[in-house]
Amino acid sequence: MTISEIELRRELLDKALAGAKLPEAIEYAHDMWRFVSGQDAALTYGPDSATGWMRGATPVPMDEVARIVRAEVVGIALGPEGRWRRIDLEGDTLPMTAEAFDTHPIWGGLRDIVTDEGLHLVEIPKFWVRFEARGDERLWWVSPRAREGFDLHPAFLAADGRAVAVLRVAKYLATDKAGKIGVAAGQTPWTSITIDEARRRCEALGQGWRMWSVYDQAAIQLLALIEMGTPDMQDAIARGNVDGDGVKSTGSTGAAWRGIHDLWGNVWQFVDGLRVTSGGVIEVWHDLLPGPDAWVNTGVAYGPGKDDGFPTDLHTEQDRGFNLSLLFLPSEVSDDREDAIIPDYAWGRWQDRETIAIRGGSWTDGGNAGVFALYLLYARSDAVTSIGFRPAFGF
Repeated sequence: MTISEIELRRELLDKALAGAKLPEAIEYAHDMWRFVSGQDAALTYGPDSATGWMRGATPVPMDEVARIVRAEVVGIALGPEGRWRRIDLEGDTLPMTAEAFDTHPIWGGLRDIVTDEGLHLVEIPKFWVRFEARGDERLWWVSPRAREGFDLHPAFLAADGRAVAVLRVAKYLATDKAGKIGVAAGQTPWTSITIDEARRRCEALGQGWRMWSVYDQAAIQLLALIEMGTPDMQDAIARGNVDGDGVKSTGSTGAAWRGIHDLWGNVWQFVDGLRVTSGGVIEVWHDLLPGPDAWVNTGVAYGPGKDDGFPTDLHTEQDRGFNLSLLFLPSEVSDDREDAIIPDYAWGRWQDRETIAIRGGSWTDGGNAGVFALYLLYARSDAVTSIGFRPAFGF
């Protein structure tokens, strides 16, 4: 290794690793090399004493390499009148092609997994997140590395607070396989089960397994929102099974993002880690200890109360143990879709009792269904033919 190459790497790492702890820095150094050098296997990268890097015969200046690393940070901004735009680290509008997402460390890192038991999963690499209210805009960013001002997304924390390397989410809705969970295409979703029983079935898969949580879903919502540039997944991807045709088999509806099927329509889905008290207050799993033994009463009243409608604003309150800005929960709603910042419907808390959350919509919900659709009505003891669930695994 030449002195110029050593100096180059040191300079690049100093710029890129601000705020990273030693374990993340070591991992970052390794993965950054792959990111810079592996975008095209047909191209050869190497040091050059004058310009820093060579891509084949074409020199790549140091500032261009730094730009590539900075480009790992991608975000989405919500502006006045419900306008969404992709943003870079500084908050400037960022044009990105589908190919750019395919080669990004986060989106490009998603992959299909099949377990020894035949469970089909999608693996999501861990990422860090940041939220900021700036003027009349709300801004969310993701980064594949630890950075100053960014926090590890709660989806990548175990219930004991330990960080996990990846999140694996069921590719399809859970199905009933002789009383055990199956996850495969072409099956009937498992419904008519309570949330507590669904949770037990997921945990019975073994250590590290759980029913997917509001944090798991929020991670997927954020990544899909940034990639599509809009919360309207029916328009951006597919309508899904929402027009009254009854339940369809798993993987057959087209409502899929990056291989995760039936994120909206077909049947509603329980999400763990979110409930509303009989007094209307939001409770969530602790965002540093996300699990069923660490519920946090946020003290924040669910904004719409018993009203239904399309979200016109979002809860962004945060304090010790919770951060609602990551969960895309409506704080205000309207009957008029034209006023909405998200076109997916939110059904209010209709009962003066503790209620759980289901999301996504069912085969009857038409244009109201979507990855952000929310329904706050059912109690823990309810088992309904239109509600299913999905397991997840972190390690």
